[in-house]
Amino acid sequence: MKILPQVLTTLFFLLVANACTQDAYDKGEGAYSLMQADLCLAYTNSEGMVDHFVTDGGETHRLKTPMNGGWMSTPDSVYRAALYYTKASDGSGTTINRMGRVGVMTPKFIDDMKTDPLGFESAWISKSGVFLNLGLNVKTGSTTDEDAIQTLGCHIDSLMAYPDSTHAVRLLLYHDQGKVPQYYTQRAFFSISIKNLLADTIYLVINTYDGLIERAFEVER
Repeated sequence: MKILPQVLTTLFFLLVANACTQDAYDKGEGAYSLMQADLCLAYTNSEGMVDHFVTDGGETHRLKTPMNGGWMSTPDSVYRAALYYTKASDGSGTTINRMGRVGVMTPKFIDDMKTDPLGFESAWISKSGVFLNLGLNVKTGSTTDEDAIQTLGCHIDSLMAYPDSTHAVRLLLYHDQGKVPQYYTQRAFFSISIKNLLADTIYLVINTYDGLIERAFEVER
């Protein structure tokens, strides 16, 4: 089984579920009224078809019919994704309505740091304790420059050990705008893999358009 990418990750944007909008007089019983949204791990079978996924809350969903996942096409692999899905009322399986790729970063020491600003929206640790998830607002735009590549990464800034035997790590978000124009703002989700961090507390520092922000997260294993 192939593992999730572990290097600086090119931006991947979450697909917007615009089909979720309802009429003002909709009773909530439409085609999308039972649709749910989660960050998850999606799994492909030996034919490169997505046949099941596991949400961050630990729920496993089997698809009614294995589907061609497009960018999730490598056989016997696992992908990080944001999924909009509907569970069949008769328990016959789950149907994926929309999906978006979620970039995964593994903390590492980065020598040539770049901290171009981003828009910060939210951050939380998954219930499994495996990922620190980020909701960011990223400025982007079309360009003919083939060298324009926007990247994100996660730098291990410092490690701390305390007399009570607890440990903490300070992470700094790497962001290189990479010549990509900043014409409009796009909401995107990313996940930092924290399963191998031996830390009881994680401090995350992000450079935003409003200045540096720092958030602390207690890790439960």
